[in-house]
Amino acid sequence: MRQIPPPAPPPPAPTPAFGAVGVCTVWGDPHIRTFDGLRADYYGSGEYWIVKSKDVLIQGRYLPTRVTSGLAVTKIVAIGGSVLKGRKLIIGPRTASFDGKPILQTFPSDYNEAGLKIQLNDQGQLLQSGRNGLAKHIVHINIVDGTAEGLQIQVNRWTQPSEGDYINVKVSMHQRPGQDGHCGNFNGDSVDDDRLKVRERIGKTGVPTEELLFETKTPVVAANRPNINDCPATKLDEAKAYCRAKEGGKLIPSMACLVDFCFAGKGFAATG
Repeated sequence: MRQIPPPAPPPPAPTPAFGAVGVCTVWGDPHIRTFDGLRADYYGSGEYWIVKSKDVLIQGRYLPTRVTSGLAVTKIVAIGGSVLKGRKLIIGPRTASFDGKPILQTFPSDYNEAGLKIQLNDQGQLLQSGRNGLAKHIVHINIVDGTAEGLQIQVNRWTQPSEGDYINVKVSMHQRPGQDGHCGNFNGDSVDDDRLKVRERIGKTGVPTEELLFETKTPVVAANRPNINDCPATKLDEAKAYCRAKEGGKLIPSMACLVDFCFAGKGFAATG
């Protein structure tokens, strides 16, 4: 009897197409150094895309602290997408959770499972000036993503009572086709990482509710009030210099003064 040969095994899954490796840093209220090297400033509150790609989703929640004069800082970062098999990792200044369960509840500590390694310790790079001498609480995340290095995310936690709680974030990853977000589109051209251009591409009201990794959505724009994120970068720099001087040399000028200067002019800001 003629033997029928067994079916050929299926071809191996194609290797994901990854580009160059790059670093994006988010610090302060919040300032961003994009993968392509441009500094962009985002001052409004809400939940926004830091990185949005086919497999990596990173969102930041931006809110003010008591010392930022109404300007937002990064309060929490949420990580998800198929790189985490649809599960969610949430890191804030004091708490962390994975798939809804608390992790990293002691210091130092770590959390490990297949494809994911997380450490909390006092080692790592400072991502913001003025932090020397302060106790470091740094979360190090490594996610297997098909590259040799893995997706690496560092979260520096700050909980000084005089400042309020916030975090800094550094993302190290290989470029993905079609990615975008406040870290830029990682296409080798820093010009299109300008804040206004990014907002045109990914939207002006934050992450849509149906795509949110967080449980709740922060209202983005107060009624009948311009959004500071619509102020061009050069004019915003002028506004910051003017408002710092007007308000007695404050490091962080008030949101009200910045908005008045950007959208009504220096003369109107002077009367505020």
